[in-house]
Amino acid sequence: MKQFAILALCLFSLSALQAQTTKEEMLASPLKMGGNNMAYNPELKPQTPAPKGYTPFYISHYGRHGSRYHYTAFDYIMLYNQMKAADEANALTPRGKELKKRVDALYADGRERAGDLTQKGFEQHQGIAERMVNSFPEVFGPNAYLDVKSSTSHRVIMSMDAFMQKVNSLRPNIKVKTESSRRIMSYINNEERDSVSAKLRTDAYRAANEKLNASCSSSDRIIKEIFSDQNYVKEKVRADQFVSKLFEINCNMQDISDLDFDFSDFFTPDEMFDRWQLSNLYWYANFGNCTFADNRGAKCARNLLKNFLDEADKAIAGNGVTASLRFGHDTGLMPLASLMQLEGTICPTDDLTQLYKYVCDYKIVPMAGNLQMIFYRSPKSSDILVKVLLNEREVKLPLKSDIAPYYKWNEVEKYYRNVLDNIKL
Repeated sequence: MKQFAILALCLFSLSALQAQTTKEEMLASPLKMGGNNMAYNPELKPQTPAPKGYTPFYISHYGRHGSRYHYTAFDYIMLYNQMKAADEANALTPRGKELKKRVDALYADGRERAGDLTQKGFEQHQGIAERMVNSFPEVFGPNAYLDVKSSTSHRVIMSMDAFMQKVNSLRPNIKVKTESSRRIMSYINNEERDSVSAKLRTDAYRAANEKLNASCSSSDRIIKEIFSDQNYVKEKVRADQFVSKLFEINCNMQDISDLDFDFSDFFTPDEMFDRWQLSNLYWYANFGNCTFADNRGAKCARNLLKNFLDEADKAIAGNGVTASLRFGHDTGLMPLASLMQLEGTICPTDDLTQLYKYVCDYKIVPMAGNLQMIFYRSPKSSDILVKVLLNEREVKLPLKSDIAPYYKWNEVEKYYRNVLDNIKL
């Protein structure tokens, strides 16, 4: 796969300077530091018109579930118990007592809803569906046939339902086939974290990781703001874990419509940026084009990419399907975008302190993040064209095209079939 990564790097480097993310940009938009917890809020731009005579006829899609409560109740319980015990030991500062009050409210609201889709998540998928139908009405015409698949996760099934409710309200007579089963999980969400972790157990990665951690803020200031008894902290609190979980849960608060508070005031802007950098590295290293791991995270999407190619070939050949809609997770979308080497998924340096300038998790896998391949044909040409939308924005592929963001399908398919054929695990 190395030769394809090299080509992608060469094409990527041409626009890398313009595409760089800055710390100032992040500090000005703190919700972005929610990373993969960022609530979907696409910065929509007018799409490039298709070449003359071309109209859309098929869409291949993968969508992450929408905004949800924090993925595990364990963290709600851990924070609640930690704050309750510290309060009973008179080990909280006045600010710590403020934190406890908010943690108590979150615990009461969310402990039995961990992982559940929120109203905001429902509305995100309704919006994506409405824009898709309105932007590509030819795909959803009288003869439309949608092949819809979902992971077995409850929040994903609910996201699929929200999406399809909107489609059916706009096109009430549309033909739909749906499936949510274990038999499709090998491509809908093929996680292989143990294999990736094994690749990251090297001195080179450890050194690069330690360099990033050394550049980030410690937990000391926050711990002292919350706990009045530092001896209690030494005996009873795993300080960095506590602060990390508080930050992670704070990132998720933007996804919950029912509560009117968060925990961002316990972090300075620089502390939030540093914590986000560590989270961003996690996604890049475990699910992206991380050279330290020989791109092993991205390779988890090989079955999903193959499914995209195979289903497109069937639709082009005339099986009647006008849209293949897949609903899954960030752990499916991040590897897919990375394996496809889309712009914004490749970092040209091994210096992880610079990673955020090139790869940002919130740009790839926000809540309700999605990838759409739109296929076009013309009665005057045998060439099928395709363009890719990542979170409803046109992105470049690692191929040359005089009509980008449109590409010839035969060239795109050949490229990605070669990527798949050259994967070494």
